[in-house]
Amino acid sequence: MADGRRFSTGVRLLAAAGLVAVGIAVGLLLGGRGGSPAPAPPPTAGTTGPVPAGGGPVLPDPGLPVLDFSDLTWLDFHGLALPVSPTAGPHILADDRASGFAHTPLGAALAAIHIAVRTDAAVGAYIFEPTIADQTTGVDQPALLEQTRMTAAQQAVPARLSGRFSGQGYRYVGVRFDAVTPDRVVLYLATGAEDATGITVYAAGRVELRWEREDWRVVAPPGGSWSTVTGRVASTAGFQMFPRR
Repeated sequence: MADGRRFSTGVRLLAAAGLVAVGIAVGLLLGGRGGSPAPAPPPTAGTTGPVPAGGGPVLPDPGLPVLDFSDLTWLDFHGLALPVSPTAGPHILADDRASGFAHTPLGAALAAIHIAVRTDAAVGAYIFEPTIADQTTGVDQPALLEQTRMTAAQQAVPARLSGRFSGQGYRYVGVRFDAVTPDRVVLYLATGAEDATGITVYAAGRVELRWEREDWRVVAPPGGSWSTVTGRVASTAGFQMFPRR
């Protein structure tokens, strides 16, 4: 395809309808070639924060890290803007993959974005196969690989991504921490997209990371599906907001 894989046709309408708001991974918006996105779980009624897999809101903790975004810039990944930092990473960009993140909370946040995006079927097996094998961990890693392969086959995704995503309808807007230790971080990534009326709709997804083999690794989501840990949120209250591109 001259312009690469497409994200969901009508992403903005889907977001407005509440079927899918946008996610931490491209897969929650996967479409093109007649595909349809997987629905994200709805948030608990009355909460304004992201909903963890176990239910209930995640409350901001004043003891958690405050990030410095002063050196953050944006990298174009086939039309999708991803945040990068000369101090926090990624320090290695090769073969459409990203690695080498600082052993810091900001390094973990950037690793969550760059790795999760590259575990999606839409990027093609050339990227998702080694990313899942080398940069994810946990008991659900085999399920993530199996589901991603299945989706790629169903959507007839080319093995190697070329060109740019078209119809990309969301952006990363912020991060919020749930738990931070030197070698384990749990955070929520917020994304935003405009619906058909121009109103911004937000979603947030939970990502757990572990420091293993001198870099951050993403813990595969339950059952191998990012839709289990992603849902709509009413606002980005409590999130540390990325600078706009």
